[in-house]
Amino acid sequence: MGLDPLGLQATSIRIYQSLVPNITNITNRLRYYAYFPWLVSLYEKLHHSDDPAKFAIFMRRGEALYALATLVDDLEGSDGLGGSNWASQHRETARTDGIDFRPFTDDRTSGKTYLQAPRGNYGVAYAPTLTEMKWLTESSVPVTSVRGGAIASAFAGSIGQIVDEIEAVLLSGKATGKQLQDIGAAIHPAKIPGQSVELAVLRDFLIGTGDTSKDAKSRRSTIWLILDLYRKGVAPGNLNDLRQAFYARRLPNGHDYQPPGETIDRWRAYQANEYGQVALACALNGLIGLQREEYPSGVEPKELIRQVVGAALPASNQTWSQWATSLAATDDADETALIEPVLENLATGERPPAETMLSALKLLGMLWIRWSKNDGAVRPIIARIAGADGRSLDGILRTLDLAQGQTASDALAAVLLKHVVIDHQIIAGRKLSTAGTFTYHFLVEDGLLSEGLLGEYGYTTPRLFNLTRVLRDAGYLDSNGVTSDGEAFLEQHQPL
Repeated sequence: MGLDPLGLQATSIRIYQSLVPNITNITNRLRYYAYFPWLVSLYEKLHHSDDPAKFAIFMRRGEALYALATLVDDLEGSDGLGGSNWASQHRETARTDGIDFRPFTDDRTSGKTYLQAPRGNYGVAYAPTLTEMKWLTESSVPVTSVRGGAIASAFAGSIGQIVDEIEAVLLSGKATGKQLQDIGAAIHPAKIPGQSVELAVLRDFLIGTGDTSKDAKSRRSTIWLILDLYRKGVAPGNLNDLRQAFYARRLPNGHDYQPPGETIDRWRAYQANEYGQVALACALNGLIGLQREEYPSGVEPKELIRQVVGAALPASNQTWSQWATSLAATDDADETALIEPVLENLATGERPPAETMLSALKLLGMLWIRWSKNDGAVRPIIARIAGADGRSLDGILRTLDLAQGQTASDALAAVLLKHVVIDHQIIAGRKLSTAGTFTYHFLVEDGLLSEGLLGEYGYTTPRLFNLTRVLRDAGYLDSNGVTSDGEAFLEQHQPL
């Protein structure tokens, strides 16, 4: 769809995937990791059939039941559920009159369907993750593995005799208001029983005590950092403060933050790459905006770049190295402040004004000055994860390394030509040839850049919001902050 037209977001995504494995931006609640394996095991028990269509209907009914019953029982803490919009519309009627799920679940093409995905949110979000974790087998009608069976049994133990009610509802496709209330009270994602086997197994998945696998160590280390930052003043769920603490190693109160281990270095590398990709997204819109307004019939790319850089950058004969060095000594030497107007403009999808474009160019200068000597392992981490052909902040800074003796305008023009104009054509061309998908934001034909398309861009979403919610579900966070169990985890572990 051309949402990453310069290929730079892909590197950010690869970094955070390695830091928060098995929890994604669409795996929203911890208890689903128990409920879905239990639902699969229930299908094994009730239906001796390997018909994918029959299995899909069963899972869709189970997912719709989970959402509606949870909302009927208690709205508080019911965010992040698959089908919650549909459930909200039917909550009041269902709690008094009951509901027939079948018109909403059995035909996904119906205008009444709770979700259009063939196997609901389970199929889109949780099935791939549970399969990757080897809790479910990789098949159209999966079965539980030993570990999947263990969490399924633990879930059944937590909800007790309500299992029979759920079975009856899933077989008939109908539920009374009383059944919805009782089921919701038992399965609510914010009400995993304390001291239960289910909670113990889910916590063991999260923190992996004794698990030396790469995924477990990365997830455990990231969880340690998040909880530690929350107990030291970052408001739970404040992603901007988390980004700032990761990158600048400072707490909201201004104190330094220097935890042990290399995980914090990888998070800083992630945020540095984020700054780079946002700065060049601004440049992309700057080029396209000028072309659309002033050169609707097309313009030579180098001339377009010259005008965009020239309009933003004050005239100067300083080399790139001199300009960036002088910038670092001014009040503008703050990536967090420089990025604010850039992000605000990118959210509008409009051409950035010259002052916003200058903030983006200054941001590139600050990134080069701060990381040109590979201090803090930022560039090596990014380079390793991006790979030889990957687009990343390290590639941008390498271009500036080669141009540091040129004027600042010429150095920035070289970056925009290579990492905006040329790289976008390569990426869009690959997508067209391999998938038949047209994702060009501009065309370059007969030496002219034309047909520009402005876009809305911003940061990638590094799973930290969902991780925070999962930590609440696990009892490591509550409305007051880090719980005693969270504090105990922090005392027993250290980030790697």
